[in-house]
Formats: sequence, structure tokens, C-alpha cells
Amino acid sequence: MYRRSAPWLGGLMLVGLAAFLVVFGRTALSEPATAALLVGSAVAAFLLICGGTVDSVTIGSRTVPWNVPLGAADGLLALVLVLSSVSTLGTGDSEVLLFAAVASVGGAALAWMGVQTARDSRHVDLEATPSRARLAGIVGLAGASMVGGVIVATVV
Repeated sequence: MYRRSAPWLGGLMLVGLAAFLVVFGRTALSEPATAALLVGSAVAAFLLICGGTVDSVTIGSRTVPWNVPLGAADGLLALVLVLSSVSTLGTGDSEVLLFAAVASVGGAALAWMGVQTARDSRHVDLEATPSRARLAGIVGLAGASMVGGVIVATVV
């Protein structure tokens, strides 16, 4: 399922990045930290599209299977997430510290998933068609995560 949805996610990310540049213009790229985050997000989007649409990529004399670009995209997105949250720490507000902590935990989980995907580890299921029970579990965990996030956002 992840492989089938990866090109859509990559395309959506590229549309979001283009919209950001339309709204803020080229001046948004003048700050090095913002430019690095945008470039990292764009590279991750291209890796998602590449990993989701081809069976393998040939780099020199090596053939890299499709799961490696997807894992690299996850790792790069984790890095972008953590760096963007760390860049907000200068204000010193407690909400900003909470956001940075939660984003760092989320980034660590995304990085772990990226490494496991790239390695085709036993911890991730790279089947073309996942089982219904696994899909129901993933949807349930995602729903619980969103509800928990809404509760934390409204309480804090």
C-alpha cells in the first residue's frame, strides 16, 4: 500500500512546495535554513515518486530496488521535520518546546521506518497487497494518533 500511495504523496508535496514558492516568492529561498528545508522536501518528494513508480533504479553499475528510494525519502523527511522543529527553539515558549519534542519523536519514528523500509526488514511489510487485518490496524493506529494529537492540541 505504501508503494502505491508514495507517488501521490510525492506529487502532493511538490504541489505544496510550489504553492509555498508562489505565495512567498523567491525571497523565501534567501534564508539558508528555509532553502535547505525546501530542497530537502523536494528531493524527498522526487524519491517518493521514483520509488513508487519504478521497480529499480540503476546508479552506475549497481541496481537499487524500489524500497531504497522510499526509505531514503522517509529518512530525509524525518531530517526535515526535526530540523524545522529545532529551528523554532529560539523563542523559548513552552508550546514551542513541546512542539519540538513531539516533532523530534515523530522524526525519530519516521527515520526508523525509513531505515527498515530501505533494508526490507522484517519490521515492515512491503507486500504489494497488504492483508485486511494489517490495513485495519494501520487505520486504527492512525485514527488514534490523530485523536490524541487533537486532544493534546486543545488541552495545551
